[in-house]
Parts: sequence; structure tokens; C-alpha cells
Amino acid sequence: MTVIDEWTGRHAHALRTALRLTNEAFAEHLGISPRTLTKWRERPELVPSPFLQEALDTYLKQAPPDAHLRFAANLGLDQRQMPIDDTVLTQLNTALGDLARALARLQTDDPERSRTA
Repeated sequence: MTVIDEWTGRHAHALRTALRLTNEAFAEHLGISPRTLTKWRERPELVPSPFLQEALDTYLKQAPPDAHLRFAANLGLDQRQMPIDDTVLTQLNTALGDLARALARLQTDDPERSRTA
């Protein structure tokens, strides 16, 4: 999960769009005016008050998984890290072994090729 140390207008806007809320609905949830959200969007470096920082933390924690993915994408972060399957690892190791054997065979089959390479 993405953790925000200090919320800015940019982060708040990314969260609002990730939650797919209008300015009015998001402002109502936060207990602020829609104009405040507009200011944050226009000046993304603005830092909300500590009270609003906590409220934004809460909304992020309560957001569904798909909203977390959209939030990270809105911020330019990639949260989709797939675990590596053991079957894929086995196949990759086998392929690497096959390649190493083929390379060794090519080098020993033609002594001229191995000298010039």
C-alpha cells in the first residue's frame, strides 16, 4: 500500500480521482468546501492542515484495492508487483542451463571460432 508522509494538493487530487468522486462529494466527505479542492488542484504543492492530513490517511486506508492501484498510477507509481511463480523459475533455470550447454558446445566444436570470439 502506498504511504504518504505529507499530503499535498497533488496527492489529494490523485486520491479523489482514484476514488472516482466528484469535487463536491469528496469535499463533503472531508468536511471542506469544493473551492478548497479546486485550490489544491490548481496549486498541487499546497499542504493541507494536520487534521485534513489524518482524514486523507483514513480515506486512503479505507479505499478498496482497485482504488489503491488507481491512486498509485495517478502518482506515477507502479504497485502491481506480481510474485514469481515457482514453475516459471524452474522453466527459466532450465532454459539458462540449456543455453549454457549450447554455448559451451559451440565453443568446443569449432576451436577457430572460440579463438576469434
